[in-house]
Amino acid sequence: MTLKALRVLAGLCFVVAITFILERIPVNPTTAGFTYLVTILLVAARWGLVESVTASVAGAFCLNYFFLPPVRTLNIADTHNWIALTAFLATSLVASQLSEVARRHNAQLHQRQAEMERLYALSRGIMLIDSERPAGVQIAAEIVRTYDVTSVTIYDQTDDRSWPAGITPGTATANSRTAPITLAGRRIGSVAIEGNAMLSDSALHAIANLIAVGLEKARTQELASLAEAARQSEQFKSTLLDAVAHEFKTPLTSIKAAASTILTSKALSEEQQHELLTIIDQESERLSALVNEAIHLARVESGRLHLARTACNIGDLIDDALKQSSALIGERPVETRIASSLPKAHVDSELFIVMMKQLLDNATKYSPPGSPIRISADASQDSIRISIHNQGLGLTESERSMVFERFYRTPGARKNAPGTGMGLAIVQDIVRAHGGRIEVESELGVGTEFSVRLPLAKGERH
Repeated sequence: MTLKALRVLAGLCFVVAITFILERIPVNPTTAGFTYLVTILLVAARWGLVESVTASVAGAFCLNYFFLPPVRTLNIADTHNWIALTAFLATSLVASQLSEVARRHNAQLHQRQAEMERLYALSRGIMLIDSERPAGVQIAAEIVRTYDVTSVTIYDQTDDRSWPAGITPGTATANSRTAPITLAGRRIGSVAIEGNAMLSDSALHAIANLIAVGLEKARTQELASLAEAARQSEQFKSTLLDAVAHEFKTPLTSIKAAASTILTSKALSEEQQHELLTIIDQESERLSALVNEAIHLARVESGRLHLARTACNIGDLIDDALKQSSALIGERPVETRIASSLPKAHVDSELFIVMMKQLLDNATKYSPPGSPIRISADASQDSIRISIHNQGLGLTESERSMVFERFYRTPGARKNAPGTGMGLAIVQDIVRAHGGRIEVESELGVGTEFSVRLPLAKGERH
């Protein structure tokens, strides 16, 4: 038995119950008629027109049979009672119709309110989509979640791509609803929603409009990001060229002066020539280091920093970095404390050595001559920690927060030590590319320590 048939039967049961009660209480036909009318109105308000009309006919029958004389018959002796019965039936039918209209209107209001709430939730979700992921698939998933539908497929005509979401995306059935996606009168795609046959046309078009706004917002953000990236790239190139050109001046001047002296002076002793050639060699090394810094930073900035990871012995890599930095470190004492049985790390050996050389260069530049540099390496459950400590002047809190910024140099360093401010930025990018992190601890007048944490190779983790 269907739900509507059960409601009709329930309405009839109410009329029978009212009749049973009224028969036990001595009431006149007028009171009985009003009681039936109230019952019919309640049925109409609760269930609908078919149920109330059935109850009206049953109520008219019971009123005639049980309360209008002669009772227990369908005959009506008095003409006035015919008029009363006809008026009762007409009133109950009209009241049922009006109640049905009011009930439908109320249901429509609730439906519109629910649609507005869902549209608000959808618009909020679209405005908060992640700019790092495709907008179409996020919007489709948001529609599935908000409207509890089976699937949604968004076709983006501009990019000629479809974005599905849901359990069975792209399957068309009788419950499928489609709508064009337009923006400023121009069609930019379409949307297909499966699994919600009750979705109104106005709600469907509103959803399509929100999709259009979301896709356009994503495109605008993407274009803005590309423009900002281009602007920053141009700014980076300009700043890099300025910094490198400025740093190149000193070694080039020294090389030029030494070479000119050798070429033009005829009375130079062998010792003097050796001293000038040493200057040329040292300044050439400095120029080479500057060029390498610029190349590595440019690789990082352009996204061409591809890692060739292998399981490496960190102690061996630290030794290689120290050997390659021997000319820079000179006679300065270096203390190394490498934990015994240190596990291997999953790193790019070449970039690791570049990182260590930059940290050693930084420790050498910003600590007093002859002061020791301490290098330590130990392991935790899933990472290796490498620390480089120097006995320099230390950094203030504001300097520590900016020390990894490109081209940043502390006020004192600008006067006392050569450099471009690129070294620590390169270190940070290399560490991040490995999935690690770098930290700095410093105390004024005591020194500074940079700590790098890199993940262990999978087979080396505890």
